[in-house]
Amino acid sequence: MKFTKLVIIFILFLNFQANANEISVIKFIDINYVFNNSTVGKKINKDGLDQRNKKIKELKKIETDLEKQKNDILSKKNILEKNEFEKKVISHQKKVQDYQLKKNKELTELKQKNIKFTKNFMKKVDQVLLKYAENNKIDLILAREVLVISHSKLDISKDILEIVNKEIKKVE
Repeated sequence: MKFTKLVIIFILFLNFQANANEISVIKFIDINYVFNNSTVGKKINKDGLDQRNKKIKELKKIETDLEKQKNDILSKKNILEKNEFEKKVISHQKKVQDYQLKKNKELTELKQKNIKFTKNFMKKVDQVLLKYAENNKIDLILAREVLVISHSKLDISKDILEIVNKEIKKVE
C-alpha cells in the first residue's frame, strides 16, 4: 500500500515539474460588462424591456376592463334574479381565469424570447473569445465571477467589448 502511494506521489511530482517549465497565459473577462455595454447587448435589454412594458400596459387595460365588469355585475346584484346573477358571476370568473392564463403565457413567451436572444448573443461572444484566445495565444480565460483577486492587466473585457461591437451587429 505504501509503495502505490509513493508511486502516485512520484508521478504527480514529475507531472508538476514538467508543467512548471511551461508558462500558461491566463486572462479573465467580465461577461456581464461585455453584454451590458455592447451595442447588441444594450439593444437586447432595451427591446426586451420595451416589449415587456408594452405588454404590461395592454394587460393593465384588460384588468381595468375586468374590474369594471365585476363592479357592474355587483351593482346589479339586487336587480337581477339569483340564477342570472350567478351566471354572470361565473362568466366573469371564467374571463378572469382566461385572462390570467393569457397573461402568464404572454409574459413567459416574452421572457423566453429575451433568453433566446441573449443565448444567441453569448454564442457569438464565445466565438469571439475563442478567436481572441487563439490569436493572442491565451491558454485560459476565466469569468471574473470566479476570481478572488487578480491584477487588472489580466482583464480583457474592454478588448472583447471592442471586438464584439465591431463583429456582432445583430442577433436573431
